[in-house]
Amino acid sequence: MMSIALRLLLASLFLVPVSTIAQETIVDDSTGRTEYLRFQVGGYLGAGFNLHTANFGALPGVPSCCQDYKSAMTIAPALGLLIEFPINADLHLQTRLGYAALAGDLSSTQVIGNEPVLDDGSIPNVQRQDVTVEHTLSAGLPMIAIEPILAYRFLKNFWVSAGFRVGILMGTGFEQQETLISPDGYTFLDGTTVRNQIAQDIPDAQTIQMHASVGLGYQFPLSQRLSLVPEVRYYVPVTKISSVDWTVQTFQVGAAVRYGIYTPKDPTIYRDTMYVRDTTIVMKAGLAADRTYLAQTTASEEVRDEADDRFITTTVRESWVTESPKPFTPRVGVDFVAIVNGERRSVDSIRVEELDVIESYPLLPQIFYDSTNSDLRQTQQYLIDREQARDYSSDFLQRDQIKVYRNLLNIVGMRLRSLPTAVLTVTGTTDDTGDEKNNLDLAERRAQQVRDYLVDVWGVSKDQVVVRKRLLPSSPANNQTEEGRAENRRVELSANDIAVLEPIEFRQRDLVITPADFRLQPTVEDIEGIAEWEMGIKQGNTHLYTESGLGRPTPVRWDATNEATSPKNDKVITGTVTVRNALGQERSATDTLDVEYVTLQLMASREEGGKRIERYSLIVFDYNSAELNPANRRVMERIKSRIEADSKVKILGFADRSGNPEYNRNLARRRCLEAQRVLGLSDDRATIEPVGSDRLIYDNDTPEGRSYSRTVQIEVETPVR
Repeated sequence: MMSIALRLLLASLFLVPVSTIAQETIVDDSTGRTEYLRFQVGGYLGAGFNLHTANFGALPGVPSCCQDYKSAMTIAPALGLLIEFPINADLHLQTRLGYAALAGDLSSTQVIGNEPVLDDGSIPNVQRQDVTVEHTLSAGLPMIAIEPILAYRFLKNFWVSAGFRVGILMGTGFEQQETLISPDGYTFLDGTTVRNQIAQDIPDAQTIQMHASVGLGYQFPLSQRLSLVPEVRYYVPVTKISSVDWTVQTFQVGAAVRYGIYTPKDPTIYRDTMYVRDTTIVMKAGLAADRTYLAQTTASEEVRDEADDRFITTTVRESWVTESPKPFTPRVGVDFVAIVNGERRSVDSIRVEELDVIESYPLLPQIFYDSTNSDLRQTQQYLIDREQARDYSSDFLQRDQIKVYRNLLNIVGMRLRSLPTAVLTVTGTTDDTGDEKNNLDLAERRAQQVRDYLVDVWGVSKDQVVVRKRLLPSSPANNQTEEGRAENRRVELSANDIAVLEPIEFRQRDLVITPADFRLQPTVEDIEGIAEWEMGIKQGNTHLYTESGLGRPTPVRWDATNEATSPKNDKVITGTVTVRNALGQERSATDTLDVEYVTLQLMASREEGGKRIERYSLIVFDYNSAELNPANRRVMERIKSRIEADSKVKILGFADRSGNPEYNRNLARRRCLEAQRVLGLSDDRATIEPVGSDRLIYDNDTPEGRSYSRTVQIEVETPVR
């Protein structure tokens, strides 16, 4: 039932017109603009005179002695909200939603003959009398109703309307009773004057009530938008109250208040455009010729309404820029600056002194593997083929400890090939945890791959390589840590001839450069227009260092001790800074350094004392140990033989990152003291420097880097005359 009412409401709303022909209009007092009525909202209040037409004596299933109820009239309130849409100036569609009541009180008087009644004496007696009774039936019948109406205006302010009303009864209750009126002094047999008293819902009630409606009203304007409309309305029933012959027609007197919602008429638009231009001239670096461009455009609108006309004036402001070439004249300078004792100093000379340097690198006789892996190709070893092995020599090695280590098998293969009586023992080990637990087969495969490489590539006799296997190394690292386990997964090499695993020794001439740390310091003023820069350091026609960048030049660091960038002779060194703009125009500045290049021959001819520097990085200690193994003791004897009476000896001790720094410094100190003791040097002849793990000299993320970090470096400086 609710859905029927909702559909009626929606249907009435969709009848709103889209045409504006002959619409109702007003002229706004404040703006003078014409406005169209879009719709009106408001409310209504009235009194309904309900005329009940009845032709029945009893409701279905309800006991009653009534022969026939008579028609009756009652008054009930009506109120609600309304919305009204204009179809044209004189025809409107209105929809009302509100409250109404079809309340009524039906009655009928009846004479009943020979009815048994009681007299009201002290002793009631049953008598039969002709009695008069009144039958009454009262019903409130409140309802919520929706009412679509079509209204037409005539004679300027009169409105006649027609429509229909659909209501939903919110209650269908009624009360019924039969009352003894006469004769006086008698009651019904139950001792009362009322019987058949019933209060319940009306049987077979029609909860949807429909009425056709007509109405007449007169509109009193209260303002431009507000009006009062007294009205009369008449509702003709279409449906009955129940299945009996019972209908209600209503004559309603009241008034409605309506407020109009108006929208302005679309104005007639008149447009005008004004242009305002200005030009700024600027000097611009990097231009080859004048250039003019539109830098900014802004637009603003001024709107002015006059009645139904709108005047729109658009002002366009254009900002133009003319750029003219600015001369490229930066002031450029450059200076050689040295870092001496942490301070920057301007210098004009450099001293280069040759040294006779002997440097020894130990061989770490261990090859490390990933967990459960036995593939030699996946280790850090540099592997070659048989043809490359034929031409291999120590000349291919570089002065780099880790690069020497990665050639371990090639060095051992080359030496075994030249020492046919030497025997190499290859021992494979595991970390003896997880998948490597008790896995001697894995240890053997690791050792076997090393032997196969030496035999197949280097042509070493199988009799020269002995394969062994064990779970953990004889001197294992800490197997409780991942780094320790990584060091225990390895192949160990040992030989009956010390020449197989002897350190690799390099003898070259190094340069001592004073000062060594330089900056080529540019100074540039008026940097506008600089697109790029370039700084270079040359000695004669040899370029020692070059660097470039964009924008303002920054200081360039020159490492004069680097072999690739160090001075090559005694020619003057020139530093140059060049700045360029986008057109390729440039400005440059230079500074020079005099070079005092002192060769060993020159020192000998001057009878000046030269130096021989010997560096031995060969003492590789076991994990957490300060003891020298027998092989390293033999090397120490060699170092001892190289120390002369006027030699200066420096001993530096290092450790890997395992453990805390303080412990590592103490461990490094013990290693320095052990080396000093074996060399037989007193405290006044040796300088020790226990660095520990404060400075890691190799990459400690690799097993070989950590192993080489557990070392002592010995530097012997001996005057040469």
